[in-house]
Order: sequence, then C-alpha cells, then structure tokens
Amino acid sequence: MPTRRTAPRILAATLALAAASLAHAARAQTATPADSIPADWGPLLSIGPVVSTLGLGAEIGARFDDRFGLRLNANGFAFSANHTVRDVRYDGDATLESFGLLADLHPFGDGWRVTAGARLNLNEVDLKGTPRNATYTIHGMTYTANEVGSLNGKIAFNRFAPYVGVGYEGAVADRWRFGIDLGAMYHGTPRVSLDASGPVTTTPDFQNRLDAERQELRDDVKDYSWYPVLSLTVKYLF
Repeated sequence: MPTRRTAPRILAATLALAAASLAHAARAQTATPADSIPADWGPLLSIGPVVSTLGLGAEIGARFDDRFGLRLNANGFAFSANHTVRDVRYDGDATLESFGLLADLHPFGDGWRVTAGARLNLNEVDLKGTPRNATYTIHGMTYTANEVGSLNGKIAFNRFAPYVGVGYEGAVADRWRFGIDLGAMYHGTPRVSLDASGPVTTTPDFQNRLDAERQELRDDVKDYSWYPVLSLTVKYLF
C-alpha cells in the first residue's frame, strides 16, 4: 500500500522527471529552431505547475503535431472536514494523491482539445468517530466511549481511474502557455470500512449495529463514483 505523500513531494517528483527530459528537449530545440514550429502551439516539450480540484502539482506536456499531444501530471493535497451520520460525528482527513497520463486530440488543429486518459488514484479519507459526552450512539443504542474504544474507518477508491474531458491551451506570452481543462475521473463506488476496538465489540448485538452504521456510511457516499476535475496550468515551452 503506498504511503501518504505531501503535495510538495509530489511536485518534486514530477519536476525530477521533467529534469531528466531536458537534455532531449535541448537537442530537439537545436535541431528544430523555434521559428520553424507553428506559432499557434510552440515547441514540443512544456512544463509547469497545475492547480486542480485534484490538488496542487506539476505537468509535463508534449505536442507532437497540430492534432495530437500527451501529458503527464501529478497532483496532491490534504485537508480535514467532519461529517455526521445519524448520531455519530466523524472527523475526516482526506488525502488527494494521483498521477495521470492523458492523450489530447486537437480536432481543429489549434489549442482546443478533447482528452482521454487514466490516473493512478491514491485518494482516500481516514475517519475517526468522536464521542459526545463520552458516549457513542451506534444505530439507536448508546455506549460509553470506553466500551466502544476507538471508532475508525476509511473511504477508498479504485486505483485505476479513467478520465475524460475537454480543454484549451493557448499563448499568453512568448513561450508561455495557459491551459484550462474540465472533465471527470471515474473512481468507482467508494469502499467504506468501519471498526471499533473496545470490549463491547465482542457482542453480536454491537456488531450488528456497527454493520448497520457502516452501511449508512456506504449509502451516504455510494453515488460519488465520478470525481469532477477542473484544472488550470501555466507552462513554459522548451
């Protein structure tokens, strides 16, 4: 199981990959002068930061001709929120972490693009139940916090996540490009786990109530199989 990474580490890994490509970009730039490449899309290799609903990160792009391009990007972010299901409040720590390989088709030979690809999706949410007045109410029955112990859960998604979208990338200055993409990533029906650690967990009645609580959590998130993606990039062309 991959470990949690922070957004700066994801950005550093992507920039390291870009650095390995710079030698090739320099050779291509020498062999093909910039003024011989169509001005509406620029040289082959581009790199820059990305801000997205998937998090912060970086992107490397290659435009092979006026119709086709490829992009490799990485995103990461972390935030906290809380959510109440019936009588239990959960504190959630969400980790966004994904890596994408995208193919761009430019039907008009300009900056407009239709995109399809896939992401390695490591997004997940860690849940921790919070007792109220030192008690938990699990599906209609009240237990002390000592009886329940820790109440922890996780929401996870498919690791392989197809992506489709549309976008545009155009010049804003010499060798600088601004890009915007709107699409969706299919990460499947969220998988929910929920467990307790206290002595009451050995009783069948509590297990039945915990199963019902787990199912309520699943019902809350089952419709979120698509993740909306809005992405903004600023890239430099080599």
